[in-house]
Amino acid sequence: MSGTTGTRRTGPGGWVWLLARLGVRTFYRIERIGEPLPDGALLLVANHPNTLLDPALIQATAGRPVRFLAKSTLFAGHPMSPFIRGSGAIPVYRKIDPGVDTSRNTEMFAAVAAALAAGEAVCLFPEGISHSGGRLEPLRTGAARMALTSAAAGHPVTIVPIGLNFDHVARFRSKVTAVFGRSFATGDHLVLHAADAAGAVRELTDRIAQRLRRLMVEAEPRHDLPVVVRIDRLYAAARGVSRDPREQLGRRRLIAEGMAQLRDRDPEQLASITARVNDYDASLTRFGLRERDVDRRIPFSAAARFVAREGLLAPVLAPLALAGLAVFAAPYWLTGWLNRRAPDLKSRAAWQVVGGGLIYGTWIGALGAVVASQAGAAAGGATTAGLFVLAFAGVHAIEREAAVMRTVRAFFALRQTPLAARAALRRQRAALAAVLDQTHEWLQEGVSEAPAAATRERPG
Repeated sequence: MSGTTGTRRTGPGGWVWLLARLGVRTFYRIERIGEPLPDGALLLVANHPNTLLDPALIQATAGRPVRFLAKSTLFAGHPMSPFIRGSGAIPVYRKIDPGVDTSRNTEMFAAVAAALAAGEAVCLFPEGISHSGGRLEPLRTGAARMALTSAAAGHPVTIVPIGLNFDHVARFRSKVTAVFGRSFATGDHLVLHAADAAGAVRELTDRIAQRLRRLMVEAEPRHDLPVVVRIDRLYAAARGVSRDPREQLGRRRLIAEGMAQLRDRDPEQLASITARVNDYDASLTRFGLRERDVDRRIPFSAAARFVAREGLLAPVLAPLALAGLAVFAAPYWLTGWLNRRAPDLKSRAAWQVVGGGLIYGTWIGALGAVVASQAGAAAGGATTAGLFVLAFAGVHAIEREAAVMRTVRAFFALRQTPLAARAALRRQRAALAAVLDQTHEWLQEGVSEAPAAATRERPG
């Protein structure tokens, strides 16, 4: 199942999560993979690459109310403290936070036990920290302890792993895929827990880690992940394989794993593959084409229908896009300026969403106040409401018109690209796909030498 699900019923912090869902759905294009969450007591466990926005993404895709564990330092003296407290979160007292009394974690475990006994869904990030390394960090044992303690007390808990995969963690309107894995119970660990509690906790923690890794593309986000995404798109086009999000996730996991193995076993082969991908991309750029254009055919009749359809929408969408650009140029620039001052990659998206919300809200309020001072309160209120609508409608209008412009450019680029050049591009891409297949086989078989690179072919 892909797509997103709405919240089935309200829970703690409804107003906070409404704002959070609005923020993340504005900033990201969200895709959900997995079955709907079951009813009853759930312990959700997820990787944590994106500070404060990860809970919002899970809440936006869970389909039922979720309570989160959050570090205790967020509950007071932090700009987000009112929202954290209002969300129904449960504080965790971590050793790494200065001045924190870790003995108060007995309160945290008691609060989690009460929530699970009441049949609620509780989510935590068992890595214990938010980070931008791209790989799953060693897990803390808290999740396993909570699940086993609850089950031993007569309140069985279902565990659901969640993998959060970002194409670009801090880029506006980039894609994030929330992968809800298969749920599993803890009954098979209860016997061991009665005899060896520490051993049962270790085994369950290892099982959680294994389940999480199956749902993640583990790649360094700045340099390796863009290469993984690019290779996947190239390979999918060359082999004509399914673009189903679940299968795409599997391919990207294999590519990321292969890159990591090549970096250790044959860095020269990895450099060669990367260089060939860059050569292919340079060839596409030379002809003004994108990957999807290489196999594309746009008959004149189809182009005429496209122009007629978009021509009918343009009188509405183009003014919306231009108005959005003109009215919100200043807050857009300020939000970008704020983003560049975030302390690290894992914080940039949160700074943009929270800071951008404040900046855009202040800007809209100020414009409404100016109109109210000149034309009265009713006009000011109408202006404020209209600007909020323009902010969201403008984003979608800009995206639609930008897509139209890309399609128009592709049409003319295809008309100007010789058929022989496009055939050569397809051969170059097929040769790259063959190298990827050979490299994968070599890594699987563990042979001593990497396959020879196929002969390069450049479009004429």
